[in-house]
Amino acid sequence: MVTNTKISAFSLDDFEARTGSATSIIRTITGLYLRHQTAPVPRTQVVELATAAGIPATTAQTAISRLIDKQVLDSDSPSTLCVPSPAQAMFERGSRRIFTPRQMSQASQWCLVAYSLPEALRPLRHQIRKHFQQLGGGLVTAGLWIFPEYLHEEVEAVLVALQARGQATIFTGQQPHFPTTAKEAASQWWDLDHLNSLHRQFLEATADLAEDQTQPAEAYRGYVIMIDAWRALPYLDPGLPESMLPDSWSGRQSRERFLALSQAFKDPAQQFVSSALGS
Repeated sequence: MVTNTKISAFSLDDFEARTGSATSIIRTITGLYLRHQTAPVPRTQVVELATAAGIPATTAQTAISRLIDKQVLDSDSPSTLCVPSPAQAMFERGSRRIFTPRQMSQASQWCLVAYSLPEALRPLRHQIRKHFQQLGGGLVTAGLWIFPEYLHEEVEAVLVALQARGQATIFTGQQPHFPTTAKEAASQWWDLDHLNSLHRQFLEATADLAEDQTQPAEAYRGYVIMIDAWRALPYLDPGLPESMLPDSWSGRQSRERFLALSQAFKDPAQQFVSSALGS
């Protein structure tokens, strides 16, 4: 029986910081650059990177303090910052998902998770629902979730972190036999309208960015803004096959823009950061 459903902030990835906020932007800078530094980074340099991404210095200082409280950053001295090991692991997981967005084909397998929990474990049910949604799971019915099979390991990691692996059975298999059509099933199991709106928000947030903005400083700012607007999408959107998506699906365009801007901005942005950090 599960007796403790409280988990470490870094057992599972979170989406608490509002995209575009100072805290979210500096979290993105930390995941992109600070975690790769072999020595603590002067706090002043982190503030400079934040201001170069459009965050006022005083706001950046407050956001840094919040990230220290969340253990995303660590302050081994009043003047330097580093990324603690649990956060390093979190960012490593994030990199695998964020920079290699996946999409199912018609031949892809599925992963189904079934569990039954008593009323006394209602908080655990809530935690499972929250984190399964953040993994891109679809709710078929109470206690039955569906994911692309390539999320199998992440599903297991959630259950283990929540101490609920013993209460769940995981199945993998081929194409489900839908009660009606594949598109209707997808619209019932996932909130596709919400996901579609998130893709449109990404397109709006990056509308002013162009692939020819390759001067290091402007490429850096564009890259940070773009990654910050994008980073939650590859989690929340499971990558359903085309046959299950609506004709008006904005995810196709947002994926193409992400890949194009990444290719244009990544290298000159790295040049800017290396110069700013003296590395």
